[in-house]
Order: sequence, then structure tokens, then C-alpha cells
Amino acid sequence: MTLPRRSSFVIFLIELSYKLAIIASVVTEPLRSRIRNNALRRTSAANHERDSTLDDPSPMLVLMVYRAKNVQLVRAFLRHVKSDADVRLWALDEIAPELSSQTVGCGPGTRFVNLNRLYNAKPIAEGSFVVVADDDALFVRGGLTKTISLMKRAGFALAQPGQSILGWWTTLFNVSRPLLVARDTNFVEMGPVVIADPLFAKHILPFREDDDMGWGIEAEWYRAKEGRFRIGIIDDCRVVHWSRNATAYPAGPELQIMRERLSESGIGSIWQLQSVNGYWWKWQRFPSWRKSD
Repeated sequence: MTLPRRSSFVIFLIELSYKLAIIASVVTEPLRSRIRNNALRRTSAANHERDSTLDDPSPMLVLMVYRAKNVQLVRAFLRHVKSDADVRLWALDEIAPELSSQTVGCGPGTRFVNLNRLYNAKPIAEGSFVVVADDDALFVRGGLTKTISLMKRAGFALAQPGQSILGWWTTLFNVSRPLLVARDTNFVEMGPVVIADPLFAKHILPFREDDDMGWGIEAEWYRAKEGRFRIGIIDDCRVVHWSRNATAYPAGPELQIMRERLSESGIGSIWQLQSVNGYWWKWQRFPSWRKSD
């Protein structure tokens, strides 16, 4: 499927809307922060009961690099993980006692280097769905099991839950849309939560260990899926991304690397990649694209 062309005027409008949304987010951050904290308290205090209708026999591998300051968020996220899942954590600064049994190691390193350490730590169960999650993501609607269930129904090989407008996001494209179950897209962002099915995981893991934070890796994922797989966003599930992006490292070099990755993949801009092939509306039993599969 050919990517749509974006005129300079359309790109200008997209960038303008993004900047205006960021300004609005900054202005309303005191209120948004209170809502996020309330959601975290509710999740931490809740006694989660699993929905047996969403039980899935597929093995699950969870990879996450965490910082000690985000232990509460990590623990809240892991409440959505199946009890028999293979959870592998890497501590950047210090191992949290509450997570010690699941922490494989501790020490600095770039994002993909540490994720590869976890991925290669031991054999992986055949047929595992691989979940890569940031340490500051919290489900505020649905959960991992439901996301994977809808991902399978949609026929996605790579997917992620939509993002809540109450969190920090790098693009409005990934913010959850009302009235939608899912979108068949050409873009799945590398965070805050991304899920690969067993076959697609073998195409992208272990990750390339370039000395960067992975900006633009979405272009390589698009080329990996082109003509063979579907990828998309599960709007019916939602995560809030707690922290603002690119505050712990300079964004300039990462932007340059992103442009290089896009160029190597023959893609004009990230806005061209952020495009939709089809919609699964809530009143539809099945996504429209599955009828043509």
C-alpha cells in the first residue's frame, strides 16, 4: 500500500495543531496532573479481577527498563500482566526491592541495548507476544489482555493501545479516538507501549543497537510490515504517558537520526508515515479490512 503524499500546507497545519495542543497541555498541566495521580491511586488500590472472556492462551513476554522513581507506576502497570507472563525488567539506577524477583540486571545504557539484554537473557517461550513498555505508562482504560485480544481480532502483527489526552504524547496521531475500536495504520510508535505478535517479533527483535534512543525506528517497522502484515492502534484501550518526552537527553541529535532513518526507508516525513488505511468503528462487529483478507 502506497503512503499518501502530504503537501507542505497540510504538514504546516498538522505541525500547527500539534504545537497548539502542546501549549494547551502545558497550560492545563496542574489539572491533568491531579487527574493522572487520582488514576494511579485508583489503580494501585483496586483489586483487579480478570475478565475470563478475554483469557488468551498465548504466552506473553514483557520487557521494561525502569527507574527507581517510577516504581509505583511500574507496579501498577504490571497489575495488568497475566500471572504466568515472562516479565523481564532492567533497572537503570537501582533495583527496587518490590521488583527484585523480576529484575534481570542493573546499570546504564541506551534504550535498545538494555531491551536486548532482557530479550537475550534466556530462551523465550514459543508463540510469545512481546510487550515493550516504558516505565511511566499506566492503563486508564482496558489493559494488556484486552489490547492483545483486540489486536488479534483486528489481524495486527504490531499494535499499541491509544494514548490518553491527559498524558504526554509526541504526536496527536496516537491519541485515542472516540467511537473507534482500532485503526489500521502505517505507524506504530516505539512507546510508551508496543506489542508484537510472535512472527513480527522475530522480524524486529533483537533491536538494532545504535547509540541513540530509537527515534524514527517506526520507518523500519513500516518497511518490515509492508505488503505482509497489518499494524495499528487499539483506540478502545488507553494508556496515559506520565512524563514529558525527551527531557533527559538532547532532542536535536535524535531528530537528525530520525530524518536519516526516514530517508533510508524512502519516506519523506514522519507525517507521511502517520496515516490510516482503515477504521474499526464500535458499531461494527468486525473491522472492515478483515472482510477483504
